[in-house]
Amino acid sequence: MKDSHPAIVSAEVFDKVQEEMAKRARLVSNEDGTAEISRSKYSGKYLLGNLLVCGDCGASYRRRTEQGKVAWRCATRIEKGKEACSHSPTLDEGWVQDALGAALCQNGAYDEGMVRNEVDKILVFDAYILIFRADGSKDKRSFRND
Repeated sequence: MKDSHPAIVSAEVFDKVQEEMAKRARLVSNEDGTAEISRSKYSGKYLLGNLLVCGDCGASYRRRTEQGKVAWRCATRIEKGKEACSHSPTLDEGWVQDALGAALCQNGAYDEGMVRNEVDKILVFDAYILIFRADGSKDKRSFRND
């Protein structure tokens, strides 16, 4: 209901904050530490966070730094524990990038721009990942737990 009570902030400030929030939601971090605004379907700070989906429960994966290493874990498993999603592996970010580089990139080296354009989603199962490409094809990569 519009104008049902006095505003805490002006309409102008509210609109500016909404614009800034939308802008920040499209920020994607590059490997070199810089950030850019993505005009694509991706939102969020990290590209892989938009792509990795748990094959067990359907939740997205979240980036975590554990013991100095960057890893990706199922959001359900993080929030509700292993009992709620017992078959979701923790993925080493380096392994995911290597697997995507081998599957998609011409020279085998991970290229975030190419991944952004070529991948729709990545389902994560307990023994492998299944990469769904924009062209409708799929690529299966076995998971190794290092």
